[in-house]
Amino acid sequence: MSELIIAKDLCKTFSNDSVQQHVLKNLNLEIHKGEFLVIMGNSGSGKSTLLYSLSGMDRPTLGKIIYEGEEIQNYSDEKLCVFRGKNTGFVFQQNFLNDTLTAIDNVMVCGLLTHKNRKKLAEKCKELLLKVGITEEDFNKFPSQLSGGQKQRVAVVRGIINNPPVLFADEPTGALNSDNTEKLLDILTKMNENGQTIVMVTHSIEAARRGDRVMYLEDGVIRDSISLGKFTSRDSSSNQKLNHFLEEMGW
Repeated sequence: MSELIIAKDLCKTFSNDSVQQHVLKNLNLEIHKGEFLVIMGNSGSGKSTLLYSLSGMDRPTLGKIIYEGEEIQNYSDEKLCVFRGKNTGFVFQQNFLNDTLTAIDNVMVCGLLTHKNRKKLAEKCKELLLKVGITEEDFNKFPSQLSGGQKQRVAVVRGIINNPPVLFADEPTGALNSDNTEKLLDILTKMNENGQTIVMVTHSIEAARRGDRVMYLEDGVIRDSISLGKFTSRDSSSNQKLNHFLEEMGW
């Protein structure tokens, strides 16, 4: 697989009243096209900070982020915003849907970044919402009228409406019950089967099993990683392999 994103000597430091906190420390990472990469680690290890840096949501203090051969860390704010709109999707633990917009309009408003034809965009929104289990009768419901699982599925569609080469997900199942967690993971797995690159942060071992590579972050550095292969084409021994890996990491 070819490289989609490369992080070189990535550092991120936060300063507060002359106190510096070094969250990422000379981190190096390659993410390949079509990969489902899972990032794990204890709270405070730098997982979300890494995700935000890789996606262009935040800038590293030092180091390079190379996206398909082009460095993006020094882009202007305007250029970085355009880059994110065209190249990345993001799913948060909290869905952050606009309460004043319907389910379909929450997706539409993001799709307008790259789609000029509103009619074709609306058709695409409906198609994707149906694929993740949002029925036509729910299209025009407001977030307050949807379940937690439905809202998170709408958020996933919002994240992929512009056909981003990579989808970032920060604890996407953290606020869901077990049934909705399984449904969302099935959606992400299917997307990955169809070629979508996914980078997901999670504390859940069940969620981590969906990845074909699991990376463990500790104190701002990559301690180790393990390759599991695609979720739909591996046997049960991969579960034991992941469990053993996480035990070695002290999980």
